[in-house]
Amino acid sequence: MTELRVNNFPEEILAVMDGYGQATGKCRTELAIEVLGAWAEQKKHEATLICRVARINPLVKESLRKYEGE
Repeated sequence: MTELRVNNFPEEILAVMDGYGQATGKCRTELAIEVLGAWAEQKKHEATLICRVARINPLVKESLRKYEGE
């Protein structure tokens, strides 16, 4: 696994994370993985929908794509 470090993290957010950790037994790392994992899945879903609706194949080089109106 790769390490992630964050400097100058807002104290209020850390306090909420710590409170949540006490309530659930999860540590900051587990919570960060859970939250960022869900965020990443949502972004992948959004990107997939955008590509489908716009009929974009992300595997084709942008310079080779044909755009409407050209």
